[in-house]
Order: sequence, then C-alpha cells, then structure tokens
Amino acid sequence: MAGASPGPICSSRVGDDWIDLGTTCRTLTDKPGITDIAAAAARIALQKVSLTKQKFDRDHIYSTASAAAKKRDIDLQIIGDDYSRSSEISITNEAYLKELIRLGSGGNITVGSGAKRMQFFYIRGGGEGFLDASMAKTDASKVVHPGSTTHSAPGDFQEEFTFEVDDLLAVFDRKGKLIRAALLERPLSILDKTIPADSPKNTFRASTAESIYNSWDKKDVLIYRNQNFSVPYLGLHVDAGAWIVDFHKQEDTNGCIFIVDPTTPPNGSDELNNFEPRLITDILASIGKTPEQVKGAISLGIMRLINL
Repeated sequence: MAGASPGPICSSRVGDDWIDLGTTCRTLTDKPGITDIAAAAARIALQKVSLTKQKFDRDHIYSTASAAAKKRDIDLQIIGDDYSRSSEISITNEAYLKELIRLGSGGNITVGSGAKRMQFFYIRGGGEGFLDASMAKTDASKVVHPGSTTHSAPGDFQEEFTFEVDDLLAVFDRKGKLIRAALLERPLSILDKTIPADSPKNTFRASTAESIYNSWDKKDVLIYRNQNFSVPYLGLHVDAGAWIVDFHKQEDTNGCIFIVDPTTPPNGSDELNNFEPRLITDILASIGKTPEQVKGAISLGIMRLINL
C-alpha cells in the first residue's frame, strides 16, 4: 500500500498488509497438500530402495552365465524382494541354503530333518551371487586359463583348462543341520595345447565331465586319503563309476573338483601338503574325527544334484 513499509522478509511473523511470509507479495502461497506430501514420501522411499539395491549389487556378484539370472531371481524371492535383507543371502545361512535347494529344484528336493545319513547337495550355478567382483562381466560357467596336471613338470602350463566356477556344495547332517557350504571350481575340459583338441590323448573333454557329473545323483559319498601324488589330500568321492573324480583342496588336477577356501596355501608350498579345506575338516568333525584319523575310506552320505 502507498506509504506503507515493506512487509517482513525471512521473518517468523506476517505484517498486516503483507500476507506471504518472507516476501513483499500480497498473495498467500498454497500450503503443501496431501499429494505433495505423498510424492515427497515416495521419493524418500525410492531413494532408500536405490541405496539398498546398490549395496545388494556390491555385495552379491552374478556373472553372465546362463544360470545367473535364475539364481538372482531365487535369491530375491527368498528375501521377498526386500534389498535391505540382502545379508540373509549367505553360504553360512542354513535357512537360506535350504530355500535355495527347495526353490532351485522346483520343490522336488529338500533338506531332510530325519535322514539316515549325511546330506550332500551339489548346486550347479549356486555360486552365483558369491563371486569375486572381477567375474561380473564374465561367464563363470566357462572360465579358460592355462594350468597344470599332476603329470606336468614344475612350472609347465601346457594344458588349457576350462572351469565352471559358479557351483556350490552344501552339506547337512542327518538332522538337517548345516555342516558347511563351499564354492567349487569344476574342470569341464583339460586339453594339451601342443596337440589337436580332438586328439585321443585329450581324454578329459566337456562330454567326459558332463557324463561324470550326471552320474552322481543319489549316489554314495565317501571320504578317503589319496597319497598317490606329490600333494596328498583328503578327497570327497562320489561312488558312481570308474572315473576317479574327487573334491579336494586347490592344487593340480587331472579332472578333480577344487573346494574353494580363501586360506588355501600357495600351490607348490610345503604348507599345502598338510592343509585341508574347512569343508573337509568340518565334515570330519561332525562325525567326531580329525584328518589324521582318516586311514581307509569312510562312507558319509548321499549326493543330490540341483541344476539352476
């Protein structure tokens, strides 16, 4: 109004002639409505989901393998699509592993609470979500690199290995209590690079590995000590045929499957000779034995296969 002083600016009170707080306007700004409040709440909720999803993606690495998408869907189903529960996706979580086995098998295979023997579950693709960050843009079901067999000379890497590194083995006692689970590295083929790939001398091919794997379902699992090579080991063995393919510590292999353990000593070191993975020692502890007490073969339980 003419002759009137400007209304209060950035103040907590309103003058008689100046209506909108902190301005010289005579028009009152609308107060936030229900729609505005709901939109703001929705934005905050989306930001929270975005942050928890980012953490989920950082903590759980899935490769480009064909099983990865299904494994991720199962993982999200188990946590009810609630990214804030991502810590439940763990190979040390008994309840999670039981659901992974049930859902991964389409409900056909479950962990029993009154089994007669130890229960072994090989989950092909089950290691997806637990991989190293470097595997995010790699097909973890077909990792190719040079390596050595037990017949190779020291430092000789003339063999080309193709590994499947996204598998998981979970072991439960007969009452359904988790003993331990571990990631696996399974050779799919071992080819001598100095001879043609189709040479009869290249005996461990993809078809061989697949045939061995497919023979394991519902077969007996035993543990024994193998001292026939430069690195002695305790091996889990599925009694299913002539091929001797064991599960053992990470060293050289002619086709045996590596049990991944971050505490494994370097290959070629003296420490490796006396080392056994926690999966092996925990299995033995569950039946009251130590590695030193394993002399002959000990029957343990039954293997089941789940393919994601």
